[in-house]
Amino acid sequence: MNSTRRNILAGIATLTAAVSIARPTALSAQQRLGGATFARAELMQGLAPGYLNSASHHPVTSAAAAAIAEYASKLVTGQAAATSQAVRGKFARLINANADEIVYAPSTSMGENLVTMALDLPNKGGRIVTDALHFIGSFYLYEQLAKQGMDVVILPVLADGSISIAQYAEAITADTRLVAVSHVSWVNGFQHDLKALSDLAHAQGAYLFADIIQSAGNTPIDVKAMGVDFACSGTYKWLMGDFGLAFLYADSRLIEELTPPWYGYLQTRNFVTPQTHLYPFDEPGSPAYTSVTAGGVGGIFNGSFPPRMIEAGVDVSLDWLLATGVETLAAHRQPMIQALQTRFRELGHRPYTPEGSTSSLVSFIMKDAPAMDERLQRAGITIATYGDRFRISPSFFNDMNDIDRVIDVIGRA
Repeated sequence: MNSTRRNILAGIATLTAAVSIARPTALSAQQRLGGATFARAELMQGLAPGYLNSASHHPVTSAAAAAIAEYASKLVTGQAAATSQAVRGKFARLINANADEIVYAPSTSMGENLVTMALDLPNKGGRIVTDALHFIGSFYLYEQLAKQGMDVVILPVLADGSISIAQYAEAITADTRLVAVSHVSWVNGFQHDLKALSDLAHAQGAYLFADIIQSAGNTPIDVKAMGVDFACSGTYKWLMGDFGLAFLYADSRLIEELTPPWYGYLQTRNFVTPQTHLYPFDEPGSPAYTSVTAGGVGGIFNGSFPPRMIEAGVDVSLDWLLATGVETLAAHRQPMIQALQTRFRELGHRPYTPEGSTSSLVSFIMKDAPAMDERLQRAGITIATYGDRFRISPSFFNDMNDIDRVIDVIGRA
């Protein structure tokens, strides 16, 4: 073995050992709801207090990092194995879907693009209804579809930072093809009632797409009970994965209404000798090449293999989320969200998140909020600041001490 290869192997072995931790399958005493806060030292080794920006990029657990390192070590030795079916099945359980209704996509936005293509938009024409609290990257998609003839309606934000069901009831007409929303808005945490939206959409023959990247992994989701037709979530936020891997859900009852948005061999069930007859001893017509499309959602949406190292980490993260329960995580988070809502209001800050919100993030309006960045950095606090607002998103590893610190550092309006 040459020295370079020895050094690589040694480095990966060191990394794996450094973050090695048993795969979590149940809550420890410190993690029980109603007891002490989640054990940051155990779950998030090396994460300093004051990280309150999980809505931007959630840190991975120590166990997930170890799984990624282990996969990398197997790549070097040629032992890496695929785990896709099991991982997709775990995400299906998280949102109450069937395992065969989940496929991989490169990102949430790409999943949304694939859905519009599978619905044959803009060729079939009609209306698309969305709102200003949807993900900012989606507006370029719908702008382009509008240029190609779609009637795109973007509903405005109300004064309290919400979008009302009445706005959607008025906008969804008989020619509406798609309603596209963010379940929880990245802007201010407003949370849509997906069941109410799906009822409105279905009554007019339209489909509902939900971007669930800010809710999957921290908020209870039941796509069947909610009537969601399509949903997608990247893994780098609350699923504790990374960029480059997303889960795309499609209701299997809609298969006959969809057109494959792209074509690849993962959409087929057979790998017979191709028509080019390139293999030794292959004679024309033995056998004749005929592709057989895979059934179900996979036959429509399957593209390429996922990034396996990210998948390895998400596998562990999903184990922990399923064992812990998103209801437990939401209950742990809510007192922190409520404290932020109440105390910043008392300090004169103008809220941008509707009062009583139970989502995982809260925003307040502040002109030139990035001017606080240096002060926050000195205090060891990480939040998201924008030109017109700041956003705080606590997770399971945060506690009220973190909330007190960020409130003290930001201070009065």
